[in-house]
Amino acid sequence: MNLTPKQEEARTLMSSEVKHILLDGGSRSGKTFLECRQIVARALKAPKSRHAILRFKFKHVKESVGMDTLPSVFDKCFPGVEYRLNKSDWVFYLPNGSEIWLGGLDDKERTEKILGKEFATILLNECSQISWSARNLALTRLAQKCEYEYKGQTVVLPLKMYYDCNPPSKAHWAYQVFYQHREPESKQPLADQHLFGVVKINPRDNVENLAGDYIRELENQSGRMKRRFLE
Repeated sequence: MNLTPKQEEARTLMSSEVKHILLDGGSRSGKTFLECRQIVARALKAPKSRHAILRFKFKHVKESVGMDTLPSVFDKCFPGVEYRLNKSDWVFYLPNGSEIWLGGLDDKERTEKILGKEFATILLNECSQISWSARNLALTRLAQKCEYEYKGQTVVLPLKMYYDCNPPSKAHWAYQVFYQHREPESKQPLADQHLFGVVKINPRDNVENLAGDYIRELENQSGRMKRRFLE
């Protein structure tokens, strides 16, 4: 699958030394697909690595990511990879021993089970629905040390935290962190600002992968809806 220029920009940032990356933009821009693609690539690169995709409601991450986006990523980008999905725990098992866990922060039992583990990558899907305290709790589990062989050398997989959302309000922590570069509670400038990056990506940046009239339908929406989902 070929990426559009804006999607390639996002992929490059996610592969860089930047640790916290937000993909911010309108509906159907391919944000979650890109992040899932990156997570699978990292999982395949580092055997026995563990990765988590979290959303506010478990039902939503199961339906949107577990039953739609991740299977599509495997089919289109990694067609030779034979994964196994455990629908009891909602874990994708890869042939090299790596795992991709799905979780909802509204499900206490499932959240405790997931956050009892350590991960090399964590994606907060639709992070505008997630609280700052829940984000910080998830961050404590971004701690798995994974090594893999590259050109005859042992390399450590860098820890990454990905985020995506439709444009957040200025009162939301995602806007304050990624656009104002300040800590939401103390209001002080972020330490290590160079570890935070954002790419704004909209449906027009994904037009090659959308139905022919989708953009036109968004253009016919009201001003508020158009600003939110298209622009």
